[in-house]
Amino acid sequence: MFIVLAGALAVITALVLILPFLRTRADTSRAAYDAEAYRAQLREVDQDLARGILTEPEAKAAKIEISRRLLAATDDADGEIAAPPTPSYLRTAIATAIAVGPPALAVLIYLAIGEAGRPDMPLEARTDLDAQMAQRPSQAQAETLLEQNDLAPLAAEADTPEARNFIARIDELEAFLLKNPDDVRGRRLLAGATASVGRYADSWRHYATLVESADEPDTELYGDLVETMVLAANGYVSPEAETATDAAIALNRSDPRFIHYKALALAQRGETEAAYARWSALLDSADPSTPWLPMVYRHARQAAEELGVTLSIRTAPGPSSEQVEAAGEMSDDDRRDMIEGMVSSLAARLAEDPDDLDGWLRLIRAYGVMGRDEDRATAIDMARTTFADDAAALARLDEAAQ
Repeated sequence: MFIVLAGALAVITALVLILPFLRTRADTSRAAYDAEAYRAQLREVDQDLARGILTEPEAKAAKIEISRRLLAATDDADGEIAAPPTPSYLRTAIATAIAVGPPALAVLIYLAIGEAGRPDMPLEARTDLDAQMAQRPSQAQAETLLEQNDLAPLAAEADTPEARNFIARIDELEAFLLKNPDDVRGRRLLAGATASVGRYADSWRHYATLVESADEPDTELYGDLVETMVLAANGYVSPEAETATDAAIALNRSDPRFIHYKALALAQRGETEAAYARWSALLDSADPSTPWLPMVYRHARQAAEELGVTLSIRTAPGPSSEQVEAAGEMSDDDRRDMIEGMVSSLAARLAEDPDDLDGWLRLIRAYGVMGRDEDRATAIDMARTTFADDAAALARLDEAAQ
């Protein structure tokens, strides 16, 4: 049955790949494509303006920039010569190679290393793993269990010259630290490097060494430690990871990373109500541009379903429950567009009602997360002007501006 399904998928994939090569079309210059794309962007700006996503000044500025690029692309298109059509025999040869080559190679590889007769993992074994994880094993025990069940995170493959060179640098750094174990800078570099190639089990152990040797570990160090521990355990928050989370919360009780990891640990050991309280509090205080918002919402919604309650978060001036849920199902580009639209709406509302200090703080943080430094600086100046006579408000603005 598996071979039949695999064969059918291979045929469908081959057809999808070869159709563009069999279809005849007139080739167009790159500049002409760019020009058409900019025309489409101009239409989108008009649509966003009509829907209220953009303000008049924002739409005007966007049109000016897009029009400038359109003019440049049009000039380039006029001076270019369209590429000659690809010969039909070459298209046929490429299509044949795509249709025959990958399936044949896959069959050869499967015949060499595949196990067609191997049965599925028994349901009892999978259930047993869930039961073992529910017993709150240690970090090392959890990693061993996941590895035994082929569920451990896989390290990145060194399949390019750059990747192989990077792995070689990691090996050199490891050799250096064997001789110089107290080199803090080298160990922190190694911890980050091993995490970047998916070696989370190695990474968190380096971070743990840094935490143990530090006189006063900061929240960033704790954050890296907890994150790599959870990644190494495939989303499981071990007792050791929870201990590190508690230590970080003692340093900064408002850091959303540790509030989330604490909630996740509580949920995994059955304390759903306490976990739900933490997740819903995070949602209540989140900015529209917060990248972790959809993830936390999914956890909170699942906890709410288990408790039989309705998840309700504030609807203004931040995102509504429906917007947050929709963001979790969007592509990265669509989610970014939605976030930018909400931030623009917040900025427009503050222009009409500038006496909302919390709104200004939220807008300043949102611009910072989005990397819009000029807009952030402008928002800070406008807020300071608005609250020039309020010393307490200015203090909060100064803190946000740092």
